[in-house]
Amino acid sequence: MIWLAVVLSAYLLLLVAAVLYSAHPTRIPLFFSPGGVGLPQADVEMETRDGVRIRGWWIARPGSKRVAILAHGYLMNRSELAPLAVWLWQRGYNCLLPDLRAHGKSGRARCTIGRDEALDLEACLKLAKGRIEGAEIVLFGSSMGAAASAFCAAEQPEGIRALVLDGPYSRLISATLGWWRFLGGWALQVLMAPTVLLAVPLTGVNPFKVDVAAALKKIGPMPVLLLHGSKDRLAPPGEAARNLAACENGRLVWLQGCDHAEGRWVLPEVFLGAIEEFLQEHGLIESGKVDAPIWG
Repeated sequence: MIWLAVVLSAYLLLLVAAVLYSAHPTRIPLFFSPGGVGLPQADVEMETRDGVRIRGWWIARPGSKRVAILAHGYLMNRSELAPLAVWLWQRGYNCLLPDLRAHGKSGRARCTIGRDEALDLEACLKLAKGRIEGAEIVLFGSSMGAAASAFCAAEQPEGIRALVLDGPYSRLISATLGWWRFLGGWALQVLMAPTVLLAVPLTGVNPFKVDVAAALKKIGPMPVLLLHGSKDRLAPPGEAARNLAACENGRLVWLQGCDHAEGRWVLPEVFLGAIEEFLQEHGLIESGKVDAPIWG
């Protein structure tokens, strides 16, 4: 019947459009900068091994060998973790905030929700090590950026002292389905479920094979702090438990009542307190030392 063929064709087009959009998402403007609150912000550019131009901010902390590389989540940009960069700079960190590929002001490329974004962080590591000899690097990631941080640390561990991961998925297949559930509940998840199959031929990414827990297992004794909302609909609590089980030296802090990657806004004292305690435990922060930004 013609009407059925029309409906099925429209449905297939919807699925294809959704997959292609996920790989080339809308870019949002930068909305917060450390320089706006008086920190010494400088523009930087890097090129990845696969030829993508990555742009970001370097926030210098003279005299310190500690470097925080902060990787944002999907549909965001370097501004997302800029408030955390201010907090870390006050506690003695140089900070590098990149726009991951296909986001912010970085180059055009296919977004892979963490897999290839690890190459962006690899370029960040190279820049940080070039600027600071003997740099002690901590990777901070939110959602997609957390997954990318785990993949990067698994392949390029040299110089990385620890990982702080906010709301990472454990398996991309779960996050893909969770994304639709996050946006529109179970009905939308069921409707859009075939996108996980179309992703392979349309984007070259097989969500069944992208596994954060497998990467965390490879990093051995490197300290890992996992922060996860107890009400996370995109990456359900079971994903966090699976990631923790893969860590040799991991800690999981639940952000009670929080949805995906919102704990830093809803429970900032718990979120920042957990990070400070973790960094102190591993000798990566000066206890009680806090400097204010310099306005103007």
